[in-house]
Amino acid sequence: TQRYSSAASDVYKTQNEAIEQRVAHLLAQGYNSKLTADNCDIISICKAANRGDPLAQEVLEHAGKYLGKAIAIAINLFNPQKVVIAGEITEAEKILLPAIQRCVNTQVLKEFRQHLPIETSALNHLSAIGAFALVKRAMLNGILLQHLLEPA
Repeated sequence: TQRYSSAASDVYKTQNEAIEQRVAHLLAQGYNSKLTADNCDIISICKAANRGDPLAQEVLEHAGKYLGKAIAIAINLFNPQKVVIAGEITEAEKILLPAIQRCVNTQVLKEFRQHLPIETSALNHLSAIGAFALVKRAMLNGILLQHLLEPA
């Protein structure tokens, strides 16, 4: 389990680092923001977005769009009963969830998206890491796809 938790933790870290690097890059280009190069970690970005900082909101909405595309693919493949989002980025759920929902509304089969709740985890940010890592590993090494394609 530790190996899977480590793999999923790396995904969160990579996602957060990409957002932090994007904000740092835009700040270096002179974009106006309450954020500074010294305080552009993911939590500060989420807090700034919640307070109305346009740069933080734009970057998180952009991240939500790409996360939404990935979630839409997963919904079309697995038709889940619920989608639960976890991680530090959910501190800005009022920006993130609408961006994800827009992608789901336009890219998921109608039957799969009707009555499908998309929520943030009520548990800590690492609550689903083990399960996520198992699914990711199975998808990447092809076992899950082979299992799905096997005749019943």
